Amino acid sequence: MTAPSDQPRPDAARATAALSLRPAGNRRTCVLHVCTSCRTPDCPREPRESRTGFRLYHELRTAVRTSGLDPHVEVRPTECLSICPRPCGIALSSQASWSYLFGDQSPSETVDQIVACLALYLRAHEGVMPRNARPDRLRASILGRVPPIKTAP
Repeated sequence: MTAPSDQPRPDAARATAALSLRPAGNRRTCVLHVCTSCRTPDCPREPRESRTGFRLYHELRTAVRTSGLDPHVEVRPTECLSICPRPCGIALSSQASWSYLFGDQSPSETVDQIVACLALYLRAHEGVMPRNARPDRLRASILGRVPPIKTAP
């Protein structure tokens, strides 16, 4: 396995530039949950570090850091998102915002698009990301979204 580059990725750089247009007081934080137990059919069960989800987690952690989104995004390893037929799984969540669940993510193919989606999510009112606004690989791979919990005024 090759080490992820610390160089900014093109989509990630655009995501960071777009996020910087938002006034600092309006930025919220979010958690990107990455299923580290996900594995593709050709991936061995052990060692766990060789699993596709584990590799995706490490690549996303590096990509978020190099994109400059790390003050706003916590990349969190998650044991299982229970979407085993659709590896690799990720979820986005933020307080008072819609939460999203995606499958079919790949360390080698979707990291840049996930980082771009994170920037969109951080800018979006209550985390609402219309299908057409999401990067290509995060349009068809959505498995569900959950509305925010509203507190009584």
